[in-house]
Amino acid sequence: MNLNIQIITSIFSIAFGIVFTFLITIIYKNKLFNILLTFLFVIISALLYFIILLKLNNAIIHPFYIFAFTIGFILENCLKRLVKKIVLLLKK
Repeated sequence: MNLNIQIITSIFSIAFGIVFTFLITIIYKNKLFNILLTFLFVIISALLYFIILLKLNNAIIHPFYIFAFTIGFILENCLKRLVKKIVLLLKK
């Protein structure tokens, strides 16, 4: 696998981690059918992730992509906290 494909896949994994965390947060706030919705969303998201990986790099899974997904997850949580602080400061 060449370097361009690795970089594109890593960026996709980080972005997917951010979007996944954001959407899970939105779904989790809905208390009705919470467990079922979260389970279905995780299954659909995992399938979507692998389908896109299939298009990008023939579905080669490298441990670094899971690490990049985790970084996206953490980055989204940090961004959410930062946005909350900015909103609170603007309200004052």
